[in-house]
Amino acid sequence: MSTLTVHALDPVTEKRIRVKARMEKKSINKTLKELLSGSVGVSVSARPEDHRAEFQEFSGIWSEKDLRDFNQAISDLERVDEKDWQ
Repeated sequence: MSTLTVHALDPVTEKRIRVKARMEKKSINKTLKELLSGSVGVSVSARPEDHRAEFQEFSGIWSEKDLRDFNQAISDLERVDEKDWQ
């Protein structure tokens, strides 16, 4: 994927791009990619992008055993001691 730079973008165009991005609740980058793709006849997928795989190494994936071990480790936190509420 390459990076393009646009020099000397006129203020009116910049403002309209920013307004469009804000109205559609999208980033300016995503808005620009959609505008450029559409203007050259490349269809943009209607499906939202799934970026979960990009963050997998940071969030990790738990196995069933990991989940059981975790739930067992915090099981005492799920009990309410009535004395604490008197």
